Amino acid sequence: MKLPPPATRDFVGRATMTLYFTFWVTLKAAGLVAAVRSGEWTAARIIDVMADIAAIGFMVLMIITTVARLSPVKTAGGLEPRIAALIGSFATVSLIAVPPVWTAPQLQLVADLVTIAGFVLCILCLWWLGRSFSIIAQARRLVTEGPYRMVRHPLYVCEAIVMLGLVLRNPRWATIVICAVALVFQYRRLVNEEKVLRSAFPEYDDYARATPMLIPSISVLRGRSISGA
Repeated sequence: MKLPPPATRDFVGRATMTLYFTFWVTLKAAGLVAAVRSGEWTAARIIDVMADIAAIGFMVLMIITTVARLSPVKTAGGLEPRIAALIGSFATVSLIAVPPVWTAPQLQLVADLVTIAGFVLCILCLWWLGRSFSIIAQARRLVTEGPYRMVRHPLYVCEAIVMLGLVLRNPRWATIVICAVALVFQYRRLVNEEKVLRSAFPEYDDYARATPMLIPSISVLRGRSISGA
């Protein structure tokens, strides 16, 4: 079976992701409006609203970067990279089916603060990634500045922080398993992206040797701070 041309596949993927994220932004915004209009304002409720706003901001930026993204110069072949990308990106959607469990207000506060921090950092990373963003492993433009000076895949790190907040907010085994599955496939997605980037950009090997994959090293942090001084 002959596949459609790359430009057609990219357009279909772009349109699908745009509609998907628009749907979730609409639902999240409707829930936020309802929450703002009802009930009294407490510190915990304000933080809940801030978490929703951060999540909406991240999804809106994903819509913008998806619509405006550059055409890919190389795309991972085969079925596995696509399956890994889809499961890694969207497995956490199933968390809406996990019934909430009671947690202490203090833990709820910590969970919301972790989630907010994760989403804010995601927004920062996605802002720097800009028009190079994609769900499937593709190479568009090599980004090595901003948070990408510290680690090669900062967006995945920040998404993991969000997942930690979700687990703390609803610490059920189902939540832990779903987030663990998402992380496993996110790692596969990361590995596939590395292969594509190495193939598309000869300078990627030098960048990879100088920059850790996920956890910034002390030498990298020291070097960045000295160069920025």
